[in-house]
Amino acid sequence: MSARFSHPLFFLLIRFVTLGLRFLFVALFFKHSEALFGEFSLIATTVMLGVYLLGMDFYTYAQRELLSRKNGVSFVFLHQLLFYLLLYVLVLPAFYLVFKSGFLSKSYWILFYAVLVGEHLSFEVHRLLFVMKKPLAANVNLFFRNGFWVLPVVYFFLTKKDISLHSILIFWLLGDILSLFPLMALLTKDRIQKALAFRPDWPWLKKGWQVSIPFFLATFAFKVIELSDRYFIDYFYDKATVGVYSFFGNISYLVNTVVFTAVISLRYPGLVESILSRDAGSFRKKFSVFKQQTIRWTILSAVGVAVFLPVILVVLNKRERLEAYPVFLLLLLSNVLLNLSLIYHYVLYGFKKDRHLLAAAFSGMLLNVGLNFIVVPGLGMLGAALTTLTAMLIVFLIKFYRSKRLTGGF
Repeated sequence: MSARFSHPLFFLLIRFVTLGLRFLFVALFFKHSEALFGEFSLIATTVMLGVYLLGMDFYTYAQRELLSRKNGVSFVFLHQLLFYLLLYVLVLPAFYLVFKSGFLSKSYWILFYAVLVGEHLSFEVHRLLFVMKKPLAANVNLFFRNGFWVLPVVYFFLTKKDISLHSILIFWLLGDILSLFPLMALLTKDRIQKALAFRPDWPWLKKGWQVSIPFFLATFAFKVIELSDRYFIDYFYDKATVGVYSFFGNISYLVNTVVFTAVISLRYPGLVESILSRDAGSFRKKFSVFKQQTIRWTILSAVGVAVFLPVILVVLNKRERLEAYPVFLLLLLSNVLLNLSLIYHYVLYGFKKDRHLLAAAFSGMLLNVGLNFIVVPGLGMLGAALTTLTAMLIVFLIKFYRSKRLTGGF
């Protein structure tokens, strides 16, 4: 790879272009139709939850194996693929209940399944490329999955031409398919030969499943905290309200996306590697930089996004939505707490304190679901945002407290 394509700034450029396109898509979609955007958000939310069900966080075990040099790429990837194929058979049929119940329109079910599988495979390829230190391929994967496919949709919105939700889902699927091609960066003659001679190591798979279960439960519980409010708002109100709330959620999540792109994704593999190699000196240095940069970038991006939202609403001719600005601020604070909790999340992950991650996620989830039932019917979006903030605070406090002995605290 030439020097100009291996520079970190080039990777950041790809990611921020992807982020910019995604933002443009969300903004124009919201302007086009709040109700249709709300319906799309519910589909996207269900896909996101489905991605975690189909993966069961098996990648956490696989990444540790790769980082600790216990097994090669071919061995790990092929066993991951086998594991996912088994899960597809068991899990995918259950999603039809979402359509049979009438929660989502049956007219989307084929595209939903195709996007769900494509999105999951793309996620797993991205994770593998990243941990194998193929940043260019990983970022190209991300660009096709999150950025490239929205271009034709943005064109339709800008030219004020009609476009159906079915068409948008088709473009999404095409983006997922294209995002799988960077996997070729890992193909070598030796790895192809190993793939052809593949024989499953069932004890290894069983151990991986056992190790990944706590991570899966923690991750899924955490995603419930992040996303369940959309379902409650849809149940008690309507899809237009879901659209407004989802728009605020997408904009506030920029704080997490920016910080994860600029800091966390670049530094957490090295932090975890220093823990696994038991290099205390290296860990202390890397943790200090990791923490400082995460806090600094979080504050700067939060202030920027807080100032940015009113401008965007004016540009989109949605001034009336400024009355819900407190809802946005609560969601923004939730994402600030999310970023701060990730500082300690990766410490606990590296030290294999899986039960602490599970305790934090489940505590937040139970509180989140319980409060949503109580406050959303009366307070609507404000109640949902307050519930999310409360749950995120609990998650942060538990992770900080549990990792204090490992890091020495603040």
